[in-house]
Amino acid sequence: MKRGNPYPYEQMRRALSHYPSGIVTTMLEVAVRWKTELYLSGGALRDWLCGMTPNDLDFTISRGAARFLEEVKNLQGAGTVVGLGERHDDSCRLVMHGRTIDITGFRTGAATIEDDLKKRDFTINALAAKVSDILDQTSVPCLIDPLDGFGDLQRRLIRACPGAFADDPLRMVRAFRFAALLDFSIDQSVISEITALSHLLSKSAAERIRYEFDQIMMSYRASGAVYKMAETGLLQQIAPELCEGAGVSQPPFHHLDVLQHNMFTLECLERIIAEPGSFFPTCPNALISYISNADKVRLLKWTALFHDAGKPATKKIVKECDNRITFHAHEDKGNRMFGDFASRLRWSIRDKQWVSDLIVMHMHPFHLCNVLRAEGEISRRAKLKLCRRAGDDLAGLFLLAMADSLAGRGPEKPEGIEKMVAALYCELEEMSEVVIRPVINGPKLLTGHDLIDTLGLVPGPQFKTILEAVEIAYLEGKIVSHEDALAWVRRYMTVEK
Repeated sequence: MKRGNPYPYEQMRRALSHYPSGIVTTMLEVAVRWKTELYLSGGALRDWLCGMTPNDLDFTISRGAARFLEEVKNLQGAGTVVGLGERHDDSCRLVMHGRTIDITGFRTGAATIEDDLKKRDFTINALAAKVSDILDQTSVPCLIDPLDGFGDLQRRLIRACPGAFADDPLRMVRAFRFAALLDFSIDQSVISEITALSHLLSKSAAERIRYEFDQIMMSYRASGAVYKMAETGLLQQIAPELCEGAGVSQPPFHHLDVLQHNMFTLECLERIIAEPGSFFPTCPNALISYISNADKVRLLKWTALFHDAGKPATKKIVKECDNRITFHAHEDKGNRMFGDFASRLRWSIRDKQWVSDLIVMHMHPFHLCNVLRAEGEISRRAKLKLCRRAGDDLAGLFLLAMADSLAGRGPEKPEGIEKMVAALYCELEEMSEVVIRPVINGPKLLTGHDLIDTLGLVPGPQFKTILEAVEIAYLEGKIVSHEDALAWVRRYMTVEK
């Protein structure tokens, strides 16, 4: 089906005409010379139809994507051409002037652009328009739309193209990615098909699954996508260790099983990120600065989803204490389980370590709150240790703690715990800013060279422990000079021996 006068064609015309260095004009010239049609298609066209302006462009030709872009590159005298997908895929990318241009040939078995569009993932991406018509000031471009994708854009609906998931099972995860990014609903027929075919996801490369899930986590609606993925069985295929929490009951502090609590914590975290001042009213500025880092927000969402993953494996029922449920050291077990998951999905070492560290620490704010309730105060040393351990991610740790607390709504939940978490964060944030960061960023009282040259110690893992302990002693005011630090270490080593 072809539609006349799609909404933003004048906007597309202006944008393509002024694309840097006349790249699009050059592409059209090459297409004319090749006697082939050049189509704007895919995500770029979808975004324009949604009223957004894409930074990068997607095009389709009948065949020869790599040779086509090489010719464009040579005429432009700049850029790099890289292949996309498998070696037999007719798809390529031109990277030039900070922009990317993707181009694909018709998919196998497609003789026309309509045939090609029907072989795509979702109807909202099965759209195309002739570039020659878009750039022609006397022409009104027609939208090539064989599956009513434009109607689905207006309905804000994700529908799959025929056979999409069998052709590439990763598209099942991508359905939730588009729903989260665009705030669209997923058609019930798609949900049913994913439920039936979720087992096929095992055929997809781990790196591709990680990328799609990361895109979900970078959206504002990750929790909604995760709930739906759990309902369809797709989450079980990606993170079976997380789904072990289904049906695992918790103490009366909680109202949900472990899996539902993990997912609800992610939902609560997204609410806090949207309005940090509503949850930390007296000190929102550092939090606002922290969540401006999209990469940290992405990783923090992963932490929220996995923070209690270790509970099923550590659950104990203490009969001597009225069948009290415990999860001793669940954070350590959860850390190891997340490590297995991250390794399987080929996470970077940096990202894996970041999430692991926060999973291990996630109970610390509650431990201090318990001390405050029991004893009426928290020692300066305990505060310093937590600040020092959390470092630049103190805000992230307390965002997680607040979400974790909000996600527990059982009858025995202590009153006022969110206010206590917020007040403790504000106090520790001020301590970090005024006391700790100047020390960490300033000259050191003691270095590894001092331990070797002056004290004759042999380098090893204990160096980190010693130097951190020296820093804490300095922050507590127990030592004030280089000589004090050396004497402190001598005493420390004597005790250790």
